[in-house]
Amino acid sequence: MAQAKTFKYIRLEDALSLIDNHVNNVLPIEDVNLPEAYGRFLAEDVISKVDLPLRDMAHFDGYALRSIDVASASPKNPVKLRIKAKVYPSTSKIEVVGPGETIYVTTGSLMPLNADGILPVEASIVRGEHLEVKYAVKPGEHVIKAGSDVKRGELILRRGHRLRAQDLALLALIGYGKVKAYSKPKVGILSIGDELTDEYGEIRLGRIPCGHALMISSFVIRDGGTPLYLGITPDDVNLIAEAISKAADSCDMILTISGASKGEKDYVDHAISKINDAKIVFHGIMTKPGRQTGFAIVKGKPMVMLPGLSHSTIVGYQLIARRAMYKLMGLTVNEKPLKAVLASDLKLPSPKGFKRIIFMRVEDREKCYLAWPIGGESALVSIPVRAYGYAIFNEGIEDVKEGSIINVYLLC
Repeated sequence: MAQAKTFKYIRLEDALSLIDNHVNNVLPIEDVNLPEAYGRFLAEDVISKVDLPLRDMAHFDGYALRSIDVASASPKNPVKLRIKAKVYPSTSKIEVVGPGETIYVTTGSLMPLNADGILPVEASIVRGEHLEVKYAVKPGEHVIKAGSDVKRGELILRRGHRLRAQDLALLALIGYGKVKAYSKPKVGILSIGDELTDEYGEIRLGRIPCGHALMISSFVIRDGGTPLYLGITPDDVNLIAEAISKAADSCDMILTISGASKGEKDYVDHAISKINDAKIVFHGIMTKPGRQTGFAIVKGKPMVMLPGLSHSTIVGYQLIARRAMYKLMGLTVNEKPLKAVLASDLKLPSPKGFKRIIFMRVEDREKCYLAWPIGGESALVSIPVRAYGYAIFNEGIEDVKEGSIINVYLLC
């Protein structure tokens, strides 16, 4: 089968610009109930409409009192206060402390009016209906002031922030029952190859478990999407074209795995050329591994052709597919790499005109992180398994010296 003549290496920066130019249909914004919002990307800034806490709040179990009443208290001259009432976090009535009075409070209770300090229960001596105070209590002692956590009008979380567990707790406390979030892209994943099988747990010659699909599906979940595994397609250009076309009808984005190179059975680019309303934007990027990665638009949907060797599959996803998926959500990839010290001299593989991606093992030392390069062929799956992440080295660099500071991008 003759191959479509689309393979031409372009710079990674040019590839990313082409993705940005071709992915313009941002998915709609959704109202998401707070219990289902974990991991969703915010589509709006979150600004608090209340102070948190709403009023001064007890930080300890103990007795709320007026500090002026016990300013002279000492073990030799204790001050007696009448215990007027007890309040709990569920108490909505605001009690009032008068001269010579105290009110029992528990952690999280609203502070009574006029009370400005708390004597912890551990230091309290109760005799009948009176509290015996042997030590002065300072104004503000063991009291959480209103608005000390969050102030009304304060920007809490920015648009594009991915919600974490602790974020949900704060949102609940400031009165959010729902948040506006970007839709989760439905990403169709097609594995290409006669040799592949979805039967796991048994190894046979000539049959390879489709582990790459599991990996890419997990990456999609990690990055806020919904993977739709569409199964295995044999090395048949017509069947591949049919599978891609159907995926474009039901998904927001398509990823193919394998069949993206220039070999005898690499049919994906030719299959795309057979689909109406489909075009290949680029096929080939100047990175190693990952250079066979391609990008297309099929029926208005972005599609990424991922190579089949594991290192190339990972790099193609990390650099190209993730960019397109984030664009669908109206976002940009904003990674925060780990600064690490290269632990050994590194000679970068050819070709020199390409960016080279090297997987790194990282050790946390007392004063820094050390990064150890992990060498090996692109088909060796154990290398990314042993790696903390990867480093990207620019074109033209041949050697990197031990002690150099490098960026390591997380793989998890």
